Amino acid sequence: MKKLVLIMVGLFLLTTANAQDKAALKAQKAAKKAAEKTLKEVRNIYEMSIPNPQYGRKETNFDKLETALPLVQTITESEYTKDNPQAWKLATDIQIQYFTKIENESKADPDNEEIKKKYIDCSSKLLNYCIKYDSLLALDTKVKPEEKVKEHKTYQTRGVNAAVPLLQAAQNYSNSDKQDELKLGVLYAEQFIAAMDKSGLMKDFTHQELAGWKTYAKAFRAQAYLDIKGTPEEKIVSSYEELFDSNFKGIAYQSLSNYYRETDKAKQNKYLQAGIEALKDDAEQKDLRANFVTILMQNQFEGGDVEGFKKTAEIMKTEYADNDNTVNAYLMEGQIAFEAKDYDTAKNIFLTGNEKYPDEPKCLLMAARSAWMKAQANGSKKPDMEEAIKLFKQIEAANPNDPELWGESLYVLYNNTQQPKLAANYKKYYKATK
Repeated sequence: MKKLVLIMVGLFLLTTANAQDKAALKAQKAAKKAAEKTLKEVRNIYEMSIPNPQYGRKETNFDKLETALPLVQTITESEYTKDNPQAWKLATDIQIQYFTKIENESKADPDNEEIKKKYIDCSSKLLNYCIKYDSLLALDTKVKPEEKVKEHKTYQTRGVNAAVPLLQAAQNYSNSDKQDELKLGVLYAEQFIAAMDKSGLMKDFTHQELAGWKTYAKAFRAQAYLDIKGTPEEKIVSSYEELFDSNFKGIAYQSLSNYYRETDKAKQNKYLQAGIEALKDDAEQKDLRANFVTILMQNQFEGGDVEGFKKTAEIMKTEYADNDNTVNAYLMEGQIAFEAKDYDTAKNIFLTGNEKYPDEPKCLLMAARSAWMKAQANGSKKPDMEEAIKLFKQIEAANPNDPELWGESLYVLYNNTQQPKLAANYKKYYKATK
């Protein structure tokens, strides 16, 4: 009896399972039928809303079309219609009606922030719909190849028209000082880049400005990342490094060098050096390159990188002789020799700087001090002291109204060379309490 009971129980379970399968299948068929019905309903609403002379409709009936929007979401999310190209075609065709409407409103009232936001949101949605429809259309074996080509071109044009406002939005938001808007700048820049580089919709899109558009989007994204608090370092670096081969390379090197200015001098110097090399023959960014050279030269001097400094200073002296900062190359190079107690070399460097930049009194002043230090190092021999006096007298002649540069020094030097009458003329500049 036990065996018979078990068999009967087994048959009961099998029967129950079959009943459940039938119920599930029935529910599945009903859901599929409902989804397909919704798809037809959306098509009907769309066709009864757009302009149609046959029915005396000259403009889109947006009140009626509005009723299709929740249904569009249904057919694009339902497991029974989400992979149907026609669902996305309808979504795109409906969205283009709103896109055209809001685009016209934006042109009529360009400063209206609410309309701007709606326009961008609409553009983003339209672009995504176009991309999705095109990807599914390519897989549809029921559509003839020539029809696919025609549809592809039509929706590609729509996609491009929707992408352009996103690029503009990326620019606007990347210049914002608000964190939430900066994040939108990244979002729209990345959407634009992905559409142009990764979607099948744009794989054969050619335009003379396309490369520039993508570069702009990458520049806007990098700028936004830089200003968003908490952005990972590697994301900032990689976004700017993508611009190294573009016409934004100067800005990229500048931004990265500034990014590390307070935290990592070695990395700052790395990008300054790379920027100097990258802009070597770029006449339009000559001034920016000179700025890189100036900052790197200063960093190397302060960091004690003598050999690196000398190479950078040479670039400054030979390629940017007319730059206001070039005199610093001579002042710092002379200072290095001065601190190494090579006073003759220091004096000659300072004198060369003075010859080229006579309006900078520090050159002649440091040359005079170098001569004085040499005299002290050699036991204060009179010929060496006289050399220092000669240079300080030149400073006095060039800067008669600035005795801070020469007054006290000449008093001390004349006294040290036993010339009390001449020293007396400068006694008033001597600070006895010093």
